[in-house]
Amino acid sequence: MGEMRFRLQNRNRIAEGGLRRIYVAGAEEVPWQTHASWDGDELVVRRSADESGNVTVPWQVDGYGECLLTTATLMERDRPYQLDVELARGLIQRIRNRLFVWEWLHFDCPEELRENLQQATREFSLAATTQNLPAESAVAANRALALALPTAEAMVNNFAQQALAARQQEQPKISTLVGVSLNSEVPEVDVLRQLVDACNIVEIPIAWRAIEADEGSRDWTHTDQQLAWCQKGGLKVAAGPLLRLDDFGIPDWMVLWEGDFENLARVMLDHVRAVVTRYAGRVHLWHVASRVNTSKLLSLEEEQRLYLVAQALEVVRQIDPRTPTIVSFDQPWAEYLGRQDEDLAPIHYADALVRANLGLSGFGIEINLGCQPGGSGRRPSFEIGRLLDQWSVWGLPLMVSLSTASGSQDDPKAKSGIRVDPIGLDGRASPESQCNWAASVLPLLLGRNNVQIVLWNQLTDAAPHEFPHAGLFDEHNYPKPVVGLIRDLRKSCLM
Repeated sequence: MGEMRFRLQNRNRIAEGGLRRIYVAGAEEVPWQTHASWDGDELVVRRSADESGNVTVPWQVDGYGECLLTTATLMERDRPYQLDVELARGLIQRIRNRLFVWEWLHFDCPEELRENLQQATREFSLAATTQNLPAESAVAANRALALALPTAEAMVNNFAQQALAARQQEQPKISTLVGVSLNSEVPEVDVLRQLVDACNIVEIPIAWRAIEADEGSRDWTHTDQQLAWCQKGGLKVAAGPLLRLDDFGIPDWMVLWEGDFENLARVMLDHVRAVVTRYAGRVHLWHVASRVNTSKLLSLEEEQRLYLVAQALEVVRQIDPRTPTIVSFDQPWAEYLGRQDEDLAPIHYADALVRANLGLSGFGIEINLGCQPGGSGRRPSFEIGRLLDQWSVWGLPLMVSLSTASGSQDDPKAKSGIRVDPIGLDGRASPESQCNWAASVLPLLLGRNNVQIVLWNQLTDAAPHEFPHAGLFDEHNYPKPVVGLIRDLRKSCLM
């Protein structure tokens, strides 16, 4: 087991509960199982390997709020590192690497942003060269972070707008599909009308819990109604996930099959077969499975999950060979591996499915930002670009599902136990912060040729849902500002 030690001037930079979210990752940026604790005035980070690695920490950045920041590659040594300095070093290094990629792609960076980055670099240089004066060094390092982070966000926005404009030069109305995942209930008429204006695709959840509440007795009413409305509105339809491999996605009676994998697989594949048989030829995409990598469903092992997904893909291909299929993964940065003893990261599951030659059409990446547990921590937007680069290695299309909260207060209809990470100066999420994040991320995704579908992952807060305040519509089914943003993007650049 490896160990690194750090000193920091202000422990409040790491919020309560933040220690368990610290992790160390290797060259592939896949986290090792990590344990962080205080030893006197030092932060001790231990992991299940003794190789060099990058340390990721939830850090309070002045004027910005909490953000997951990553150091440069660090080796083990007896002398403790100064954490403020190493986080500043890591952030500036990653921004400069990203800027190099953008320039290689012939995109311009405004001189003002270059100067801001230079100023952040000068502050970091001061921090790095005054580490014999820890208090002064920490102040300079945190000034560097406070300068570099908004500069990085502005650079991402600038690159995204240029990439989107470049796509529109080839085709004024790009072919990317943008929409939302519906709840299991049929939405209200006013909601549906606004979706027709804003979206060109809708994902209909094949809610197994609702369809087969009692084993062997299927009720297709809600799914039929949702599909009929989508067809009437001229929207493309993604159906699924057929298998959502968590407790939210299976009927309660499935617990009877826990420990009996043979029969459990038979029942799950029977469900897939029934759905595809009923709706073959009426949908444009089969979302075959989700939550494959984070599933705790009925104590399934990693190999068993892969087997189920592979068999489900085979069933779909046999019944409906012409309709594309995808499999999706949540928490794509795999930070959960820092707390769990598992072998496979999302990218490893994906690689195994590609190598199995199952006829898979693409992958889905689910980013539920700023909710714990079950979501991904807030991080600089350029990290999404790095993530998309990583997932482009197979040359397959991507579907990206997004959500983030519009509020931090209690949400009685959300899944219990999930909290919203602090954001901004007051530490609270808002409809404006939700829309601002979407405004920075959606153009970045639309500028990517390999991103063919973008879905908002939660329709409304008025119906039971998973993540607090993450819907496009609030608890009264009133549209949030992000709905207008999506509608404007569709009118300006989408088919």
